[in-house]
Amino acid sequence: MKRSFFGVFSIGLLAAGLFLVAPSATLAQEAVLTRISRNSQIETQMSKMALKNSENADVKKFAKQVIKDNSGIGGGVFSASITYGFHLQLEIPEATSQAEKKMKQLKGADFDKIYLVQMDAFVKDDKDVATEASATKGQGDVSEIGDRLQQLVESRRQQITQLLEEEHFKIE
Repeated sequence: MKRSFFGVFSIGLLAAGLFLVAPSATLAQEAVLTRISRNSQIETQMSKMALKNSENADVKKFAKQVIKDNSGIGGGVFSASITYGFHLQLEIPEATSQAEKKMKQLKGADFDKIYLVQMDAFVKDDKDVATEASATKGQGDVSEIGDRLQQLVESRRQQITQLLEEEHFKIE
């Protein structure tokens, strides 16, 4: 009887030890990763559409860069979500769904304006969520993703502003 008690006690200690060394995460971190993942997927989807519907070489170049950058961010988010056991539920905002439907029907400058306005809105949200993610120091994966995203956000904001100015578009 003493051996079985000791065996159960040992297994309990081992389980408790594994729990203590396992990565801990919070609901806030899950929410941050969910937003980053959602934004990345939407931006990538819209950028793929831009490759087909835009007639502007600079817009297409920007779209290709967004797709490439988001691939790297997406890999980091996927890895962190696996590490922390998150199940990221992505909800696409209704306004975004409507904009995407409209964008599918447009070409050229008409498409570019909606694409760039949508990208500007998501880049603004990326900036906010990157700041939140970077603030999670002590949770390496999440804060590193936030730091990488913050670098991308500044570059994207400049590119979007330049593209909007070149086309004489204004964000309403």
